[in-house]
Amino acid sequence: MQAAAPSTASGRSERTIYSRSADVRSYVLARAGGACEGCTLPAPFQRVDGSAYLEPHHIRRASDGGPDDPHFVISLCPNCHRRVHAGADGPTYNGQLLAKMGDIEPLS
Repeated sequence: MQAAAPSTASGRSERTIYSRSADVRSYVLARAGGACEGCTLPAPFQRVDGSAYLEPHHIRRASDGGPDDPHFVISLCPNCHRRVHAGADGPTYNGQLLAKMGDIEPLS
């Protein structure tokens, strides 16, 4: 995930790159079993390797200090992922996903 930074004097913006765990990504995509953990519909298509196309979403953004932990990462179809980031109800939907995580990945 990248967060935009203020523009520089040259008009170019800088980006901060946040490190993500490949293990967390692999785990949450496998946990989903080929279905969006938001809307529960099957992934919209298969990747070249045959796996379901879903996108990991960090419910608490890394730029806001969110953890790269399976308790806070959910597998979403592209529509649900865009809804969170660009939808008028994005913050509300993100809150609903956080509540849903209690059933998906219960805290010990």
